[in-house]
Amino acid sequence: MADRPQQGAFLPLESSGLAGLGEVNRRVVHAYVEAVQPERTVTLDVDAHLVETTKAEAKVCYEGYKAFQPMIVSWAQTGLVLADEFRDGNVPASVHIKEQVDRAFEALPPGPWTVQVRSDSAAYEPEGVLDHWHGREWRFAVSADLSPQLRAAIVALPPTAWQPWAQEADGQVREWGEVPYVPGRRQESKEAPVYRYLAVRVRRPQGALFEDGEAVRHFAVVTNRWEQEGRALLEWHRGKQGTVEHVHHVLKNELAAGTYPSGKHGANAAWLRLQVITHNLLELLKAVALPPEYAKARPKRLRFAVFTHVGELVSHARRTLLRIVTALWEGLVGPSRRPVARCLARHLSRAQC
Repeated sequence: MADRPQQGAFLPLESSGLAGLGEVNRRVVHAYVEAVQPERTVTLDVDAHLVETTKAEAKVCYEGYKAFQPMIVSWAQTGLVLADEFRDGNVPASVHIKEQVDRAFEALPPGPWTVQVRSDSAAYEPEGVLDHWHGREWRFAVSADLSPQLRAAIVALPPTAWQPWAQEADGQVREWGEVPYVPGRRQESKEAPVYRYLAVRVRRPQGALFEDGEAVRHFAVVTNRWEQEGRALLEWHRGKQGTVEHVHHVLKNELAAGTYPSGKHGANAAWLRLQVITHNLLELLKAVALPPEYAKARPKRLRFAVFTHVGELVSHARRTLLRIVTALWEGLVGPSRRPVARCLARHLSRAQC
């Protein structure tokens, strides 16, 4: 990778070596699909996360401290990471977000896929990102930036437009409503798609204000899904908090993507991708080799329950022996699992690093 400039956001092209690691990850994904045969609906959750650092080469992020800001695209139904990109902290999450989601889809094996995309407001670019997904016949739900025009349309909603959603434990009331809103476009066209806007209103208990002095807060989601009931769609959009954000947690806190080893962009990008490959291999292991009780086990549990318990080194009569835990060993590499191992080996043997 090229050296990053001293000032400004910078997103270099991938080196051939990093692309080779990407090919390894793609082969792992293909092996998972072949072995597990998951459903053909794929929900792509795209999100970036901040990793605070003291590296001299790091840039200051939007929170005001030095950080890296990697982006990943996860497959919600399986937990696999289909695409990743290491970024400096000052690179906005919106940069190349469309290309990252396209890369994630390209990591899937060929076939008839029904694609859905969820994102925060980093993807809120109707004429670029949203039109692109809509043109590919992908369904999406994206947090919308509250422009003055959109905010005015939300505030103007009559009381009858708001429907109950939930009441939080702290007394906050959450409501939702349909917003008749069509944003202006740089180039108006009769063929331009019209998207659906849903508003969320959060009210504190009577007499209480938010920290900024406001009594009410508003949020909005834009989607091309017209057939689904509004509350169900909003809950589906919020579901990415339990998918891609869970993957962030695993990568940062249970693998090694929370501490980067270098100030060099390329080295850190390779480090991130190695963690992604490790994560995906563990997801494959859980899906095809381990007992059902490990289906949602995180790496820390697997480390203590599986990897340190496969066997025990025993010294006896001047010999060192490995005493195998038969049941676990049979579960991992026994006859019923050998086709899966051969499947993975076949895919990885074709990967070029």
